[in-house]
Amino acid sequence: MKTCKNCTTRYSSKFNYCPHCGAQWLDYRLTPRKITAEFTERYLGTENVFIKTCVTLFRYPEDVINGYITGQRKKYVNVINFFFISLTLFGIHIFVLKNFYPELLGFDTVSSNEKNAEEHLSYFYDYMGLLTSLFIPFYALTGWVTFYKKSYNFVEHLVLFGYVFGLINLITVLLTPVIIITSLNYFQMSSVLSIFSFILIGWYYKRIFKLSFWKTVWKTFLMTILYFIVQSIITLIIGMIIIAGIVIFYPDLLEGLNIKLNGTQL
Repeated sequence: MKTCKNCTTRYSSKFNYCPHCGAQWLDYRLTPRKITAEFTERYLGTENVFIKTCVTLFRYPEDVINGYITGQRKKYVNVINFFFISLTLFGIHIFVLKNFYPELLGFDTVSSNEKNAEEHLSYFYDYMGLLTSLFIPFYALTGWVTFYKKSYNFVEHLVLFGYVFGLINLITVLLTPVIIITSLNYFQMSSVLSIFSFILIGWYYKRIFKLSFWKTVWKTFLMTILYFIVQSIITLIIGMIIIAGIVIFYPDLLEGLNIKLNGTQL
């Protein structure tokens, strides 16, 4: 008899997989070769679940998204793992550009006496992926409002956008060689990808809810307008909170700013 190392279920030694949780029976010591083999099999192999998920998200997104929502877990990478893998790769992408090709990120436009601006720009790129992720709930909210008559609830819209922005992150990573070779302006590329992301969102909703072309265009346009309204409101609220915090906790900053402005006027 064998005892599953994941769920502790006992089963016949004839089986190599646990009949309860499906975990494979592994009984060997870890070596560099074994670790490499496991990584290759899971992430680089021909039956790779990750690559399969990426390809299907382009061709049949409803299969991945509806599959996850209805309880399918083995066929494709789940949305949380998929998004965080893409976020990790995106972080590596930014690290390479920032440390080896800073001019592509606009660091060459910052003069030597603008150290604060350079620090803020560096900070922005360090947390760019995370900051972008914070807006996913707002996308999900606008999607939920736009398609309120459909069967998806708010959390299910979160799943959809988790896959959308995970895929956008991966596309950005794959464009790294193109950015380096062509010295493509990163801000221009980001603008193009932003437009592409809305096209991708429209495509996903068309496939999932089986919408006509013009209804897809109208709903995507409406959702985009709603998103920018929500984003503006949230940005305004955050700005007011920051200003209130400065007034309450750092009044000296305002006094210094006032002196500087008065000096400029003189």
